[in-house]
Formats: sequence, C-alpha cells, structure tokens
Amino acid sequence: SDLGVENFDPKDHVEKEKADTISMWLVIAFGLLISLIMRYIMMPGMEGPKAVLWSLPLTLVVVIPSLHRVIVPEPYKSRYTYGNWFRAAMLFIFTWLALSFILINPPIGDIGAPDIAGKMTVVIVDNEDVLIDSENLTSKGGNFILDRNGSTGEAWMIFSVNDNTDPGLAKLLVTSHYNAPGELDVVHYNKTVGDNSDCPSIWDGLRESQQNSIITHDYDECVAINLGRLSEGDYHITITIIEEGDPWTNTRVIEYDLVVV
Repeated sequence: SDLGVENFDPKDHVEKEKADTISMWLVIAFGLLISLIMRYIMMPGMEGPKAVLWSLPLTLVVVIPSLHRVIVPEPYKSRYTYGNWFRAAMLFIFTWLALSFILINPPIGDIGAPDIAGKMTVVIVDNEDVLIDSENLTSKGGNFILDRNGSTGEAWMIFSVNDNTDPGLAKLLVTSHYNAPGELDVVHYNKTVGDNSDCPSIWDGLRESQQNSIITHDYDECVAINLGRLSEGDYHITITIIEEGDPWTNTRVIEYDLVVV
C-alpha cells in the first residue's frame, strides 16, 4: 500500500551526492584562486588597504552559477537549484576569508602596523629623580597635562610598542611642535624601537599602576623619549611607527596634545 513515502532511488541519490561534491570542491578551488590572486598579484601593487580587496571578491559571488554551468558536466549541472547557489556562495565567502586571513598574517604575511600597547606618561627627570604628576599618571587618549612643579628637569615620554612580530625592528619617529608663531617641528627620536635603551633607567621610578598601564604584555617593548626642557604651553606630539611588512610597508601615526604648566 502507498504510505505517502517516496521510493528511494539509489542511482538518483548517488548522482545528487556527486553533484554536491563537485560543487563543493569547485567553490573551494575558486575561493583559493581568488585569495592567491588578491594576495600575490593585487596587494603588492598597493600601498595599503583598499576597498577593492573585499568588494571585488564579494562581487565575484555572482559568477558562481555560470562557473558551474561551464565547468560541471551533465547530468550533474542540471541538478543545481537556488539552494545550491546560496550554499556555494557562503562556502566561497568563507573560503576566501579564511585563506586570506592565513595569507596576510604571520608567518606568511604581515599587514598589521605596530601600535602603542597601553597608555603613555610624561615625567620629569631632574638629576636622577623621577618626578611624577600625581594627578596625571597616564593617558590613553590624545591629551596629557604635565605639571612641572617648579622643576627645570627634562621631560621624558614613556610608552611601549607592540606588534604581531618583533616590535624592536620597527622604526620610530617622535616629533613635537610648540604651538607658537614661527616654531618648527623638533625631532626627538628617529631610530628603531630596539635601539632605544633609556627606559630601564626611568622605569623603576614609575609607580606600579603606571607600569601596569604602559606595558600590558611581556613582549611589549618599552620606549623612553627625551622631550628636553619644555617651557609652559601647548605641544603637539606626533609618534610615527613604521615597519617593513609583507606585502606593503605598515605605518601607524599616533598624536598627542601635551599641555605643560
């Protein structure tokens, strides 16, 4: 008797499974091809991230049905429906994203610029004494107030650099500009992070809360920059961190407004 259950056709089932398998490997290969083209052909010709790096692969989703019709033979390509196109599109996007993530991150690539790991501080070093402004210990934002408390010592900016490779290899440029007519930019540091060796002499003079805010991981590289004897007024501090990444040069610029009172 007919119980309303469709008859199981082994041949039809095998044919459908083969069609799905062919589609899966075709889409994975397509995603791999696009990932390699973007990484090794397009990205080396750019100076940094562009919208085309994600917009072009997403646009290529529309060619997936045509790709199946051209490459997949009969009788398999006749079995594909809109459901197959949707699943193939999701698989392509996932494959492209996953492979791209692998290809642009260490150890294969590196597109992430070094950054300041935690907070920064500015202190006065007078002879061998480290003078700390108790009301302004550290800053994560773009502003910092330095109270000299009558000292004529040198101002030192303390922060740490992190990176997904070796932060010590990154080039560090620190400049300041005194906000007054006729003033020019002053270069305080223009070497690699690893060349900076002044942090240990100041580090023990900082409070523990400052230390924990400045260095957040064991692999962060501490940096101490001598800003010199600063007069009262407003200063604009620019920190530029550059490293030779792969496939392009990675650059990050961080700016602070320093008020000396």
